[in-house]
Amino acid sequence: MLLTFDIGNTNITIGLFDGEKLVHKWRLISSTKKSVDDYAVDIIELFLTEQIDCLKISGIIIASVVPVLTGVIHEAVKKFVSEEVAQQILIVGDDKTRLNIAIKVKNKNEVGHDRLINAIAGYKKFGGDLIIVDFGTATTFDVVGKDGEYLGGVIAPGINLSIKALHDMTAQLPKISVKRQKNVIGKTTIEAMNSGVYFGYISLIEGMIEKIEKELGCKTTRIITGGLAEIFKDALKNSVEHREADLTLEGLRIVYEKN
Repeated sequence: MLLTFDIGNTNITIGLFDGEKLVHKWRLISSTKKSVDDYAVDIIELFLTEQIDCLKISGIIIASVVPVLTGVIHEAVKKFVSEEVAQQILIVGDDKTRLNIAIKVKNKNEVGHDRLINAIAGYKKFGGDLIIVDFGTATTFDVVGKDGEYLGGVIAPGINLSIKALHDMTAQLPKISVKRQKNVIGKTTIEAMNSGVYFGYISLIEGMIEKIEKELGCKTTRIITGGLAEIFKDALKNSVEHREADLTLEGLRIVYEKN
């Protein structure tokens, strides 16, 4: 079985694959205050709950946009897998892990590993000319060319960041959680805030897709992924063809197999 880690700024998403099938998925809070032992215990407890034998793990791959946590998770998993597996852990971004994707941007080192992994998975599944919208800590738009090359993208503040800013930087606005809403015109403060976030991001996504396609000069296949994509899937059904909740984990599996 293959164990995959997608370490983000807010959450660590863990996937366990049996062949090509994702059989388990978990989330942990990304905390730089936790020790190697803390994370090892957290992950072992997840396995114990599902009655998973750690010694059946045959491979591990880690992608991270939080450098300080990369080494912590690397050392944590080494505590409960076989020595052979521990010596062959792949980390996206190091010299021995090949991504096999052309990166057509000015500074290749600036591109987050998760964005490249999404591009690889999207191209594998749907072919070229893609726009991948990822609802993470930031809301990102990644553009993949007809031959699978990474062309660049757009980074906007994430939904939860926007909500936090509204609450933290004002005296009277409450903290909310975004949810689906029918009416654009809010009848309460909470409705008005939710409308601003919910419909605001729908307009952002639809508008950015239109502008990206105009700049590319072609129609694209549109994909949404990330933790909050589920909330927007119905509202975006005429603008986005696919919702792929596990795109990054699938991409990690693909990269592992290629390596």
